[in-house]
Amino acid sequence: IGVGKQIILVTTSQKLTSIAFNDMNPFPSRLLRNRRVLHLERLQAELRELEEQHKEFITESIVRKDKELDVMVSEDDEDL
Repeated sequence: IGVGKQIILVTTSQKLTSIAFNDMNPFPSRLLRNRRVLHLERLQAELRELEEQHKEFITESIVRKDKELDVMVSEDDEDL
């Protein structure tokens, strides 16, 4: 292939690439970036909520165990 044909091929491929990725692209990078940010914010909010629920569960679990121990000790005291 001659130099002239290579230049034409390069510019043609650059034009095709530009058309394919800029003009015809159904998912422009700005849209994808915005959707990623939105999705990340939702996931982080959900994670914070789950962490709060986990903390509440652990706290309730500790309180429940303490009450069970108190009841067991009370029952043992009655046997004396």
